[in-house]
Amino acid sequence: MASGDDEAVAGFETLATLTRSPVRLRVLEHLLERGAGTASDIAPHVDASRRTVSRSLSALDEQRLATSKGQTYRVTTYAELVADDIFSLLERLERGHEFATFLEVFPTEEFGFTASDIATVDGTTTCRRSADPHAPVSHVIDALDDTRRVRVLAPIASPLYVRPLVARVRDGATVDAVVDADAYNSFCSKLRGGVRVAATLADVSLAVHDDVSFGLLECDKRVVLGAYDDGVLQATFETDDEGVRDASRDVYDRYRTAANRVVD
Repeated sequence: MASGDDEAVAGFETLATLTRSPVRLRVLEHLLERGAGTASDIAPHVDASRRTVSRSLSALDEQRLATSKGQTYRVTTYAELVADDIFSLLERLERGHEFATFLEVFPTEEFGFTASDIATVDGTTTCRRSADPHAPVSHVIDALDDTRRVRVLAPIASPLYVRPLVARVRDGATVDAVVDADAYNSFCSKLRGGVRVAATLADVSLAVHDDVSFGLLECDKRVVLGAYDDGVLQATFETDDEGVRDASRDVYDRYRTAANRVVD
């Protein structure tokens, strides 16, 4: 019988094998969900070449996660026993990494929260990644879809955000915005006439604050918090948690009261 240390080493080796390549994880998941197959069978389903899949299958075989008969591989009993725990752990690690990215640059003290407080809140974090650096921006834009009431604190002003807001105004939504002064002076002031016209046709309010360093978007019953670094949106956190929503309203009202109203 293996000692506890030997068992721990075996577990570490299994995790190391799987996390060394995302293809190995996709291959294992494919075998678990679709059953036995060859490298040629599997390759089109895991976005990898046949050669890469073949190497991944060999690595899984070495760790007793897969076994072969000829060129056909299937998962082992060991894989079936540990796969759920492995994928669950990796998912928790990914969520933790993304949430840490958000917390590192978001001023939780503005909301009277500690990192531990907000870590217990049910929500979705979206971060910039090398493969998708615009993921947080896309998340904000998606959050505006079909929203009837929008309240926003914005540290920057960009056409990427203005266009969907204009679309919401055209659809009859109420828009109440507080924009950082520098952002307003560099971009929004160019739209001053258009904003004033929009305000006569729809329920639009705009104010300018001396210093807005984070993003806050309230869309109906959801709140999206934006963490910025050097003017770049690094991560968002979306939740419908009532406590966060109440704190967000208080923060928004505080900034709105201190802001200079441009259109009201």
